[in-house]
Order: sequence, then structure tokens, then C-alpha cells
Amino acid sequence: MWVVVCLVACCEKGSVEAAEEATYSVREFGAAGDGQTLDTDAINAAITECAANGGGIVLFPPGTYLTGSIRLKSNITLDIQKGATIRGASNDVQAYDPAEDNPYDEYQDYGHSHWHNSLIWGEELENVVIRGLGIIHGGGMTRSNDVPEGGGDKAIALKLCRKISIRDVTIREGGHFAILLSGCEDIEIDNIEIYTYRDGINLDCFTRKAVIKNSYIESVRYSDGVPAGGDDAIALKSSYALGRMEPSENITVQNCTIRAGTNGLQFGSETAGDFTDVNFSDITILGAEKAGIGITCNDGSIIDGVTYRNITMSNVATPIFIKIGARGRAPENRPVGQIRNITLTGITATDVYGYIKERKWASTIAGHPDRSVENVSLENVSIIYKGGGAKEWAEFEPPITDDYSPRHLGIRPSYGFYCRFVSGLEFHNVEVGFEEADLRPGLQIEHAESVELSEVTAERADESDALLVLKDVRDVNIHDCAALPDTTLDDVSETTF
Repeated sequence: MWVVVCLVACCEKGSVEAAEEATYSVREFGAAGDGQTLDTDAINAAITECAANGGGIVLFPPGTYLTGSIRLKSNITLDIQKGATIRGASNDVQAYDPAEDNPYDEYQDYGHSHWHNSLIWGEELENVVIRGLGIIHGGGMTRSNDVPEGGGDKAIALKLCRKISIRDVTIREGGHFAILLSGCEDIEIDNIEIYTYRDGINLDCFTRKAVIKNSYIESVRYSDGVPAGGDDAIALKSSYALGRMEPSENITVQNCTIRAGTNGLQFGSETAGDFTDVNFSDITILGAEKAGIGITCNDGSIIDGVTYRNITMSNVATPIFIKIGARGRAPENRPVGQIRNITLTGITATDVYGYIKERKWASTIAGHPDRSVENVSLENVSIIYKGGGAKEWAEFEPPITDDYSPRHLGIRPSYGFYCRFVSGLEFHNVEVGFEEADLRPGLQIEHAESVELSEVTAERADESDALLVLKDVRDVNIHDCAALPDTTLDDVSETTF
């Protein structure tokens, strides 16, 4: 056993305190680290011994550690050194712990409902650290919901844990989820890199006090070096996997770069529990085949108080997608959910196109006939679309559907923003334009009330083309828009500017 001395300097007192933290090398417990020998038992023996002695560091020196399920314990730091790789065994080896029973399986995809069948897992723990400049590689884990007996489908899965730190590591091919944290609180994910085929980071089930920062997350599948699919980069969810619906709150994502095969920054689709106080800032999105910014409320949750600041996007099929549906994937007969108090400031999107599936959709804010989206404010927003829309597309009426993907609404009648069933909608200094002429209006707003537009501009192929269409809108205030007259309208059946 190694023993290290950690020196912690206290600048205010001008003193130095020394504390000893025991370090247990997995090599000393028999791990070969040769990439061929199954090191599961040796790794778990090191963790067990470390925890029995009050906790400390479980060290992975340089080498490749082929393993099945690693069972974390409280007060344990996994330190994966530079040159070290924890590699998941192939599923046919049957080295992973069996998935635990879950009576709530039917309410979310299989992967959300189980934690033990993972490469690294922990349950009801505290003070868990995963760190180092090494690599966690999913190896032979599956990406699908069909997990064979003895197989694994998640790189890191933590359930009902507190005080979690994941930092500096690189995760590759993380199975269904590279990181799944369910019902956890006091989370810091800092300076990590993820390259995976499906979801990057999922915070699920009443997450509290979480920070994701300074990280690169790429959830894209490649075929011969070309993007060919993938999944969500960062997803906030509230499934019924833990059998209760409590609010997720105080979540921050900042200073990250992401690339997604589906959604970049996403709420849902599992949305049974509520969300409040969620903040995204200083984020670059390099690709998203569905939405760069996505908020979907599908299962009765209330999503209240979300802020996006300084988000730059490119290569996204839909820059902004906000939608309420009534899928109701929860055991209780819940009413239609709500989305309210959403602020988007400093949003820039260019090259708006999904190159994998060749899709392009207008930004959309769509409530439900029984529940409007409430109080959405956009300020300093610039979106340049690919364009190419035909004039007859302006007659299209998107269906009312409980499906939650942008594609399910089909062609929008406007190229920039399509909004319906909204109450309290503000556009301030919002610009939409196109690379190729688009013959639809820039904006269309339907079934809405309390709408304010100021300094709004929309590029037109011809000066005679419509810029704005209003249908069944009440309490409209338009001012300081170069191509629109200053006007206040109490009740609009249908009008075009």
C-alpha cells in the first residue's frame, strides 16, 4: 500500500496543513493491466480494502485494465493515471453485474432503469471521485436497450449518491450512457472529454446542485470517419425510474463544447418530475441533428426557470425547439405539463442544417392546446438558415402531436421562428436570415397572447414577401422594428406584415 501526503495551503492564515490519504494500487491486488487478463476481482478487492480502512485513493497506474463491473464505495477516489485505461470487457464474457429488478421499468427506456449492469457503478454513496488523465473505455458494452445477460450498457452509473466529482478523465464508447446520474446531488463534472455513440451525460430523477463545466462532449457515431448517427450530448431528464417524482433544481452547464448526433442541450424526453433553476452559459454546439437547444415536456413535468446565455451553434438541424406534449409516460394520471419562464440571451446559429439526416427546421416554440408555453424571452439572437423554402410551404399547418422530435411537426410555414400556443412571448434584437432565398415569412405566431417584438429583422427574398404572420393573437406590441410599423393590436384574427 502506498501512502501519500497531501499538503493543503491556507493563504489567509499563512499556514500549511498536512493530511495523509492512503493510496491502494490495483496492481498490488493482482491486476495485470495487460488488456487481456480480466482484472475485475483485483480492482474490486482494492476498493473494498480501501473503503474498509476509511477510504482513500484506488490507483490505476499506466496499463490497460480489462474489467467487468467495478463497484464503487463511499469515500473512494478512482485515480486513473495518464497512460492507464479502464476497458470494459466484451458482453459475451458475462463479466458485468446483473441488472437489478425495477418495478417501474415500463415508464422509461431500459437503460434508465438499471445501474448495476455498468462498467462503474455505485448506489447510495457519498464522497465519490473519479479523476485522472487516463481513459475509461466502454469496450464491448452494448448501445441498445437489449442488454444480454451478464452484459453492460453504461460506462458510469450512480444512483442516489451525494458529493460526486468526475474530472479530467476521457470516456470513450460509453454504451447507452457514458454517464448516468440518477437521483444524485452535489455533483461536479469538470474538464472531461467524452467520445461516445449514444448519450454523453444524463442527469435523471430529481438531480440537485449539479455543475458540468469546461468539458467536451461528442455523442456521434462515425462510419468510415463520417458522422452517421448518435444521440444527445447533455440531457436533463426526470424519468420514473426511482419510483417518485421530485424536482430537479440548481443545475449549471457552462463553458463546454459539444457535438451531438441528435440533441445538443436537451430536456427529455423523459419528463415526469419538475425542473427549476437551470442555467446554460458560454457553450459552443458544433452539431445537432435534432435541436441545438431543446426543451420538451412530455410526461407532465413543470419546467420553470431556465436560462441560456452566450450559446453559439453551427451545423444544427433546429437551433431552438421548445414543445409541450401529452405523452404521459408515468404511472399517475397527470395533467399536461408546463414550460415557463425561459430566457435566451446571446444566441448565435449559422450553417443551420443536419448533415447526417439532411434536415433543416425552423426554430419552434409550441405549446399544447390545453397548456401554453409561458413567458419566453429572446434577446440578442441571430440565426442564419440554409434557406431554400418554397412559397407554398407557407400554407403548411404543422400537426398537433405528442411526438417530441422536431421532424414530427414537418415543414413550418415560416423559415425563422414558428410559435403557437404561447403566452408572454418577447423578441428583442432578434435577427433571422438565410444563405439561399427562402420564400416563406420570417416569423409566424399563432394562438398566442401578450406578444412583444422590438428590433426584430427577418431577411426577405423580395420586399413584397411577408416578414411576419399573426393568427389568432391577442395583445401584440410591435415597436422599433425597421421593416415593421410601430403598432399595438388588441385582437388579431389574421394579419400579415
